[in-house]
Amino acid sequence: MTGTTEVAAATTAPTRSRALDGLRGAAALVVLVHHAVLTLPGLADAYYSIGQTQPQFSPSWWLSYTPLHLLWAGREAVFLFFVLSGLVLVLPVLRSSGYDWFAYFPQRIVRLYGPVAAAVAFGLATYLLVPRFDDPSLGSWVDERPIEYRDDAIVQDLTLLWGNSGAISPLWSLQWEVSFSLLLPLYVLFAVTGRRLAWIKPLVLLAIVAAGEYLGVPALVYLPLFAAGALIAVHWDDIGRFVRSARWRPWMWPVTLAVGLALTCAQWCLVGLGVSDEFAHEQEWLPMIGVTLLVLCAAFWPRLAPLLESRLMQWLGVISFSLYLIHEPIVLALRFLGIQTGMPAVVTIAIACALSLVLAQFFSRYVELPFHRLSKRVGRAVASRFPR
Repeated sequence: MTGTTEVAAATTAPTRSRALDGLRGAAALVVLVHHAVLTLPGLADAYYSIGQTQPQFSPSWWLSYTPLHLLWAGREAVFLFFVLSGLVLVLPVLRSSGYDWFAYFPQRIVRLYGPVAAAVAFGLATYLLVPRFDDPSLGSWVDERPIEYRDDAIVQDLTLLWGNSGAISPLWSLQWEVSFSLLLPLYVLFAVTGRRLAWIKPLVLLAIVAAGEYLGVPALVYLPLFAAGALIAVHWDDIGRFVRSARWRPWMWPVTLAVGLALTCAQWCLVGLGVSDEFAHEQEWLPMIGVTLLVLCAAFWPRLAPLLESRLMQWLGVISFSLYLIHEPIVLALRFLGIQTGMPAVVTIAIACALSLVLAQFFSRYVELPFHRLSKRVGRAVASRFPR
C-alpha cells in the first residue's frame, strides 16, 4: 500500500517537479565535465571521431567506449535538456484553462535572451583577460575554438536563431531552445491531436530524426526531442495510470533505468564492442530514446526522488542554466593560463570546474534570477494590456 501511495503521488502532474530539477542539475554537471575533459587531446580525438582512436583498455579507452562515457556525455546531456524543456513548457499550457499566449512570448524571450546576453558579455571578458593562442598540446577541440571574439561573432551569439559562432560553444543548443519556444503552440497541437494514436507519434518523431540524420538537417534531428517531452506532458496521467496498474512491476523501473543509460551511451559502447565507425555514427537516435527513458524514470519512479531531490542535486538544478552558459569560457581561460604557468592539466581542470560552480551560483543569483523576475513583470504587463 505504501508503494502504491508513493507512485500515485509521483504521477500527479506537478507545476514543478523537484526530481526533474535534480535531473537537470545532473545533466548540467555532465556538460561541465564534458567540456573540461575535451581540453585533453586524447579524449578530444575520441569525441570528434567517435571511432576507436585510443589504445585498447587504456584509461582514455575506458572513458570513451564504455558506460563510463556517461560521466562526460555532454551532447547526450543536451538531448536530455531538450526533452525536459518540451515537458516543462507544455505542462503549464495543459494545466491552464486559458493559457495567455500574448504574455508567454515576450516573457519567454526575456527569460532566455537576458541571461544569454550577460553570458556573451562574460565570455568576451574572459577573451580579453586571458589571451588565447594556438597550441597543439591542447588538442583538436580547443584548436577549433576561435582565439578572439569578433564583433560579428558577438552579434551572431546574441541573436541565436542563425546558429552560434563557436566562441561560446554551448550556445549552439540555445538556437533550438529559442526555436522550440517560438513554435510552442505547434508542439502543443501536435501532442494533443489524435491522442488515441499516441503510440504512432514516437515512431513519427524517430522517422523525422532519421531523415534529419540522412539529409544532414540539424533542425530535423533536434526539434523532435522537444516533441518527445511534449508527449510526456500530454500523457502524464496516462503514464501514471499505467505505472499504477497491475501490468507494471517494481522491477521494471531498474530495467527502464538500465536500458535508458545503456541507450544514452550506446554509440560509444558499440565502438568499444568493435562495430564499424560508420555504423556507430548512424545510431544517434539511440541516445534520444535513452534520455527520454531517463526523464520518465525521474518523473515517475519514487525511489529516485531521494537522490534527485537531495540538497546537492537541487542546488545544481537551480544553477544549471547559469552553469551551462558560463562554464566553457572559464574552463578555456584556466587551461590557457595553465599552459602559460606550467600547471598540470588535471589540476587546472579541477580548479576550472570548481570555479565554474562558484561563479554559476553568483550568475544565477545576480543575473539569471533578476531576468527571471523581469520576465514575469513583462508577462504581467502584456497580460494587463491584452486581456484574454
